[in-house]
Amino acid sequence: MNKTLKAFSVVTGFAIATRLMSFGFKIWMSRALGAEVIGLYQIANSVLMMLFTVTSGAPTVLSRKIAEAGGDIKRQNSLVTASLIVGLIFSGATVGVIFALRDKIGILFSDPACLPIFLILLPTLITSGIYASLRSWFWGRKRFLAFSSTELIDETARIVLSILLAGGIASGLSGAQGVAIAMTLSDALCAIVLAALFFVAGGRFSKPSGFKELTLRAIPLSATRMITSVAASVTALALPQILVKCGMSVSEATAEYGRIAGMAIPLIMAPVMLVSSLSVVLIPDVASLKAAGEMDAVKKKLMNAVSFAMLVACVFFVLYMPLGRHLGALLFKDAKAGELVSNCSFMLFFIVMAQVTTPMLNSLGLERTTFFNSLAGAAVMMPCTLLLPKYVGVYAMAIGSAGCFLTISALNIIALSRRIGGFLDIAKMFKCLLFSIPLAFLGAFADRLMSAVTGGIVSCLTVGGLLIFFLFIFIHAFSIADITAFVKLLKPTYVSSRAKRRGRERRKKHASGSGSLSQ
Repeated sequence: MNKTLKAFSVVTGFAIATRLMSFGFKIWMSRALGAEVIGLYQIANSVLMMLFTVTSGAPTVLSRKIAEAGGDIKRQNSLVTASLIVGLIFSGATVGVIFALRDKIGILFSDPACLPIFLILLPTLITSGIYASLRSWFWGRKRFLAFSSTELIDETARIVLSILLAGGIASGLSGAQGVAIAMTLSDALCAIVLAALFFVAGGRFSKPSGFKELTLRAIPLSATRMITSVAASVTALALPQILVKCGMSVSEATAEYGRIAGMAIPLIMAPVMLVSSLSVVLIPDVASLKAAGEMDAVKKKLMNAVSFAMLVACVFFVLYMPLGRHLGALLFKDAKAGELVSNCSFMLFFIVMAQVTTPMLNSLGLERTTFFNSLAGAAVMMPCTLLLPKYVGVYAMAIGSAGCFLTISALNIIALSRRIGGFLDIAKMFKCLLFSIPLAFLGAFADRLMSAVTGGIVSCLTVGGLLIFFLFIFIHAFSIADITAFVKLLKPTYVSSRAKRRGRERRKKHASGSGSLSQ
């Protein structure tokens, strides 16, 4: 089996299992706790995500540097030690300052109930710093089983603890506080598991080196993530307040934000995990190829990655646009969340392009370009998010996000084309769009006819099945992707013991013949 495909299968398999559990957890939260509780948790978590950006760039740079180091174990261990030291210093200092100022930071939240949730989540800054560095060590060494399985462990622990704590096992805790405690405990558990795996796999702490290169390369990436997190925090703070000014109550505005930020957009973003999995696999590959000067191979990998990302977007757009309202009702018991999924599904095309091109820029050492492109995206997003709510309500967030991802995608493509040459298969992308968009509208029309007669669940299953069938017939007929070959590659190959013995005999014979010839 092709090594890249095998690694992609491992990462994707764990990612799917993790995301399915995460979605199941969000379904439980929406049903058991309600949109307002989800909104409180999302607002508190968005501020925490902003703080994560202080050291968020180092792990990505670390994985690339470890990949470039090849088999130099001493350098790899020195780099991971340096990354851990940097992460612990910054995260520890941040936690200390915030706890000292905890009585003065309430202005960061649109709802006062968010502050205790945020303080519960705060220690995860330290444990996540350990977790991220150790995972990046496995990532750079292409040990994708350990890299991916720990994320599943983290999600499993979080769900189990959340159900216990938010479900009432501890009296005096609100639902959002129980979820926050569960996240903090699960993060600590995962850091312990990763540390154990690190030592079992031969990792050791050694004299740290590479502080300068890790820091200088990480600053643009951290700044990039800080832009995203600051934008998310400003949105979480300002959007509910703007909605209140437009006539909603505080609880209604928080619930609306919870629907789009905690239900609709996570569901729309779900298929992006396939693109992210491919990027995870390709980043160390691209870094190694760049170090070896094999830029043609880099170009080919990027071309295939972009085509795959566009195909993923087409498949899920065809499902989300006509069936989003049913999915919202079935998964979240919230019809408004379903309408948001359906109406905002167009974002997928811009999201996947940004998600597949940004890691490629980083793997080529173009972190500064990533920063400036993200800054341009934020400059498009924030005016839309803050100025449009009085006209389109909570949809302002979707419009702003779509504009952000579109800007980032366009600028990334320009930067990559200058670096490695043209890599887009325009004809293949145009074919996908030309078929998937009309098919989605046809599916919406068919769903409205069927749901009036059969009900939502039957219509969703029937129309969804037909849409996927016709889409994959088109993909195969126009050679957009060889699905049959992909399935065959995933099929394990079994070799009989007799065949193995014959192979060993042939290799021995060849070796002895080569030895005689050399003599």
